[in-house]
This record gives sequence, C-alpha cells and structure tokens, in this order.
Amino acid sequence: MENHFSIGQMSKLHNISVQTLRHYDKMDLLKPSYTNSSTGYRYYSTRDFLTMDLIKQCKSMGLALDEIKEVIKNYTSLESILDTLSNQRRLVDDKIKELESIKYKINSLEDKIRLSLKNGINEVFIKHNEERKFLKYQYTSRYTDEFELNLRELLLEIERTYGDSNAEIVFTTSYYDINNINKNANNIHEVTYNNVMIHLEEEIDYEGNKVIVLPKGDYITLYFDDQYINAYKYYKKVIDYIKNNNIKVQGDFYEIYIMTRVGNDGREKSLGQIEIKI
Repeated sequence: MENHFSIGQMSKLHNISVQTLRHYDKMDLLKPSYTNSSTGYRYYSTRDFLTMDLIKQCKSMGLALDEIKEVIKNYTSLESILDTLSNQRRLVDDKIKELESIKYKINSLEDKIRLSLKNGINEVFIKHNEERKFLKYQYTSRYTDEFELNLRELLLEIERTYGDSNAEIVFTTSYYDINNINKNANNIHEVTYNNVMIHLEEEIDYEGNKVIVLPKGDYITLYFDDQYINAYKYYKKVIDYIKNNNIKVQGDFYEIYIMTRVGNDGREKSLGQIEIKI
C-alpha cells in the first residue's frame, strides 16, 4: 500500500513551509493526491515528492510559479520544456548584463571617490588623463531656474539616446574669465560658463557633431566637496597654484561633477573636480 503523508510531514521532508504548500495547492501547482474518504483529510504521496523536486529545480533556475505550472502540465513534451528553459536563459542573460552594468557603475563611482580621497579634497595636484570624449551643448546662465530645466531635458535626452542615467555633468569656463571675475550683489563670485558637456561611460559610442575630444596629458586638478555656488574659491586656489609655480596652461577650465547629493535639510553638496591642461 502506498504511503501517505500529511501536510506537516510533507513540509518537514522537503524543508518548505505549510503556508507555501497550501499556496501551491490553491494555484493547482501541487495538490495532495489522496483524500481519506472517512475523514476528508488530504495526503501527499511519494509521487508528489517527484513533483516537489521538479518545482524546487525550476525555482532554483528562477522560473516563476506560472512557468513551473506549464512545465508540469507539459511534462511529457521535452520540446515544451526546452522552450521554457531557453526563454528563462535569455531572461537570465539580460539580467546578467543589467547587473554587470550596475556593477561597472558602482566600481567606477567607487574608484573616483577613492581617488579624490587619496589625492586630498581641496588639494591641488597634477593628474595624467587619457583621451576623453564629451558631448557639448550651448547652455549658459547656470544660476537660473531656466538653466536647471534645460539641464533636466538634456539629461533625459541623454538617457533616451544612450541608455545612461549616470552621466557626469561638465562645465567649461575660460582662464581669462576666472581671472577677471567680480562679486555679484549677494557678495558671491558667480562663475561665467561657456558650455555644458556630458561625459558618459567609456564603453558608450558617441556620435554626432556634438562630440569633442579632450586630449590625453597632464592636468592641474583639484577635488572639492561643496555647494556648486562656492566653486569660485576652488578656481582661485588653482589659479594661485598656477601663478606661484609659473605654469603655462592650455584651453579652458573643466568643472566636472562626479556625484551630487541633497541632505534631509535640503542642502546640496557635490563631489567635483576642477582641471585645466598644462
């Protein structure tokens, strides 16, 4: 005579909760195969063990319960099972690509923060950069709401085109303009910016006439961690370093934002860097 097992026994034998077994029963995934006609109690059989093993195997491969139900329903058709597994493999491949992209972005940001701490915040030094590509846009007047709205639209365009929401925002300003800056009515030094540039991850292919290339070479660099409205004092420190060391510079300043965050108090703070080629 075939042995029968209560739901509690089935739970212990397969290390699965009673609640889960009841859920499987309700969705017709795994129903007890024997009912005692006298008591009305339902029991599992050893044949149900095989179904449970299949359910566990399918779950370990990430199949949803509805998909497992289809596998059980078409258990005699290897072709049907193969189709289900092939579809699951494609989903797993896509997930792996997504996770690899997330991992790359985490590693990239982690490396940049570590590098900033290693070289020191608010310390001027010379850094070698490889060739870098940027997308350039003619946006100025940074200290206005209109600029912020334009920037949001630009970042949405970048995300739609390149699928990248982790872009670095870069501002350019001339060495001459920084040297001749004046305080505004609020006693704040407002930096005049010429362009906004976007730096995407290195594996993304840039296209179009907005692409500009920054050559490899040595750049005077300073990392800062502050509100962007205070950027001028860091430019001033770089300029003092340039003058004190009689260094000749080339081209514009680049103000690159690595990470911006806002605290519970609503105050913004950004990790950024200022650099200019020598």
